[in-house]
Amino acid sequence: MDAGTMFDSYPYRHSLSDVVTWEPLDIGPEASLEEAAAAMAARDVGSILVRDASGAHAGIVTERDIVRHIATGGSSGTAVHDVMSSPVQSLPADALVYKAMGRMERLGIRHLAVTDPRGKIVGVVSLRTILKTRNTAAFALGDAIEAAPDAAAIAAARARLPDLVRALLQDGGRGTTVAGAISAAMRDSTERAGLLALAAMEREGLGPPPAPYVLLVLGSGGRGESLLSPDQDNAVIFDGTEADDAWFAEWGQRLSDILDAAGVPYCNGGVMASNPLWRGTPASWRERVAGWIGSARGESIMNVDIFFDFAPVLGDAALAASLRHDAIAAVAKQTVFLGNLVQHIGGFRPPLAWDAFGLLSGFQLKNGRVDLKIGGTLPLVSAARVLALRHGIEATSTTERLRLLREKGVLSEGDASAAADALETVMAVVLRQQLADLEAGKAPSSTIDPAILDRRERRRLRARLEVIDLLQPMVQGAISG
Repeated sequence: MDAGTMFDSYPYRHSLSDVVTWEPLDIGPEASLEEAAAAMAARDVGSILVRDASGAHAGIVTERDIVRHIATGGSSGTAVHDVMSSPVQSLPADALVYKAMGRMERLGIRHLAVTDPRGKIVGVVSLRTILKTRNTAAFALGDAIEAAPDAAAIAAARARLPDLVRALLQDGGRGTTVAGAISAAMRDSTERAGLLALAAMEREGLGPPPAPYVLLVLGSGGRGESLLSPDQDNAVIFDGTEADDAWFAEWGQRLSDILDAAGVPYCNGGVMASNPLWRGTPASWRERVAGWIGSARGESIMNVDIFFDFAPVLGDAALAASLRHDAIAAVAKQTVFLGNLVQHIGGFRPPLAWDAFGLLSGFQLKNGRVDLKIGGTLPLVSAARVLALRHGIEATSTTERLRLLREKGVLSEGDASAAADALETVMAVVLRQQLADLEAGKAPSSTIDPAILDRRERRRLRARLEVIDLLQPMVQGAISG
């Protein structure tokens, strides 16, 4: 079976926000099944959420639940709380469709709640809605990771990623879309490693987590911009005391070991929950971020670059949302520190070559290759991040940051569009090279051989790199303006 038939790309190109029914329908716990059925019929939906005494959504009742109840002799007057399923299974709105399909298939359910960044249910998605658009073949990769019993099984599932990337590119997928699918697999892998580590610790008598927590993926995985050469970038927030740190240190080490065994190598820079710098209570995280902001050292700048792109993958997402809000508020008015970030961007120049007359003549090569991270994605991503921080934007993806900066009038329509197009072009070229390198038995990297590009593609890439070269002065003006 070829790559094009192995994967239906739709579920990897769309998030739940594209298919969800917003404004969830709900009902009180004492309402009858008859009342619930009437409410569902009026909205033409197949499920209804059940509120508890506090108003929170404690359960869900579907039309199938009602039919089964009555078919087995139950009454339509039965209260919904006696029939509902609890707890309500959910995923965040930015989760890709394939993950929802896999979750529903594995749990044998047909409806899934959709949550906002703070964990509040904002809608419900049904398998029927998804099936109106595509078939279910595409959930295989995500579900294989989610159900993996060990590191070897995670590695086996991740081995399918190049086929998925190839299928997405052949289907006309944009560079950022494909990177989003790779990032989803990274987040799934980190979540699964965390769950496997947690289960092992409980089996060995070390107990469950001693405090509420959230596991984060940082860097490109958090932004949704991973390529085919990832390493680990993860962190933990735990809402307890410093005495709880020993448990989370052990957990962090175990999940990092599982990821490494699954083919996601340890981070050379130590950005892992096993490192004390990348775990702590909300108070310690706020203090840590304040220290980074108050420092002009290169290490602090690098930490900020990684930290502000985090995404929650396991645990209490509200802890992550609260820290993000407070951290961005703390840095938004620190123009000196933001200026240091801008100067940092200026140190990464696009790999372009110029002749004696100052005319663009080609690419700067090192060992026959062009590095499209150091002088490509890195300054572009950093520029969008620093502007987003300056203007209190909480989005993490570079594309979304550029869109919101355009809407706020920080960037012109032309500048935002040019930067987004540059990101798309660079990512697509790197992904093509990574697939070629994997086929040739080489380790994928951020460098490309210009020979993979035809003349038109080379001109296009050079033009996009020239756009990136103008980012530093543009951002400097936006920060000081």
